[in-house]
Amino acid sequence: MIVMKFGGTSTQDADAITNVVRIIENHLGQKPVVVISAIAQATNMLETAGSLAAAGKAGEAHDTLLRLFDRHYTIVDRLMKDRQRHNELRKIIAQSLSEVEELVRGIAILHELTPRTLDSLYSYGELLSSRIVSGALQEQGIASEWLDTKRFMLTDDNFNAASPVMPAIEERLSAIAAPLLAAGTVPVTQGFIGVSASGFRTTMGRESSDFSASIIGCALHVDDIQIWTDVDGVLTADPRIVDGAKKIRSLSFEEAYELSYFGAKVLHPKTMLPAFELNIPIHIYNSRRPDRTGTRVSTQPSSTESLVKSVAYKRNVVVVSVAPKRRIHQYVLWEHIQSVLTRYNVTASVTVTSEYSYAFVLDEKSPLEAIVSNLGEVGSVAVLPGKGIICLVGSKLRESPNILNRLFRSIAEFSVGMISYGASPSNISIIVDDVSVPEMVRKIHTEFFDAETNKELFETLEVVPDSLPVS
Repeated sequence: MIVMKFGGTSTQDADAITNVVRIIENHLGQKPVVVISAIAQATNMLETAGSLAAAGKAGEAHDTLLRLFDRHYTIVDRLMKDRQRHNELRKIIAQSLSEVEELVRGIAILHELTPRTLDSLYSYGELLSSRIVSGALQEQGIASEWLDTKRFMLTDDNFNAASPVMPAIEERLSAIAAPLLAAGTVPVTQGFIGVSASGFRTTMGRESSDFSASIIGCALHVDDIQIWTDVDGVLTADPRIVDGAKKIRSLSFEEAYELSYFGAKVLHPKTMLPAFELNIPIHIYNSRRPDRTGTRVSTQPSSTESLVKSVAYKRNVVVVSVAPKRRIHQYVLWEHIQSVLTRYNVTASVTVTSEYSYAFVLDEKSPLEAIVSNLGEVGSVAVLPGKGIICLVGSKLRESPNILNRLFRSIAEFSVGMISYGASPSNISIIVDDVSVPEMVRKIHTEFFDAETNKELFETLEVVPDSLPVS
């Protein structure tokens, strides 16, 4: 049994969904459970419609919805030849549009878009795309059943960032999926969305469909969790700023987590957590090039030596430093800082301490004014904006002093404001000026990867047109 998750670019139009059906068909022998994201940009468009309505721009909100739902109608018109199936799906889309319009009217009246209402809006993207994919499978003669996550994906009620209730999910999903799989039917469900105990739609955070796939895979104790996206796998750097980035054939769970946490967009950071607990491997594949080998994430060490595997980065962050106003024990200062961050549901990306001060890195979108005000109760606070994080990820990094030598040699002409080294064997992070990030990433990548010849671990990418394979 496997889980196959397909992202928004993999389902963005009729041609893309036809390709997804072909990939699923090739894996029927492995009893797939399919997890579908909203079509590309659908989540953004739904959020935009809600924000416009809250701002009193109901007409613009309505136009945004019509553009989005017209895309769904077009996909159904192109894919569904069976008249009954075609009509049924068009009715579902029309009913969904009516429900979303009602939501948007309520938002416009109240001039408020609450987290709970936003999650209700968000849910329609996944609900529609998964319906269409299930219908497309049936159109090709493949037995498929659409599963609403309301039936099994129980979460808490922390809207926009809900946490799964795993025991309930495992019990409910196993009961639903087992007879379907035994009958050779492909269950198709949604990523990203769940349901609270009181029956309200929830989401587990933006871009969290990968996390949903991992939750489902662990609940069903599958053999493999497959993430199908629009890249060949995890790369040694962001190909948008680095020419010649290579694909990494294998990573440990810890390495994959570090990369996703520090900016790599291929996997949501939480994806690794459930899979790691049950030692279920994760594979990242390219839906546009399904013949490629992808990247495997597992507990199996991918290297026995100290080795840098990728350079990730985060931009638009700020450094906040706190020095106590009076001499107090370190733990008093640390406890106060952490309690303030917890109060505002904010996580520091990097933290560095000394005897008298504490510095940490936050996203610039954090509620900085409130955080600084609260921290001012115990210390003098300084905020350094316009910063970025560059992170080297690999195996046994703290066991090789030569890695640090090579890192700082490659960026000797740039200033480094802060460094985090040694807390993790898989991560070295440096804080630099944001404007310097692209060039520094390129120089670091040149230092560590231009001459890298380990073909068992790294694969040179082929340059191919950005299009779906021809059937």
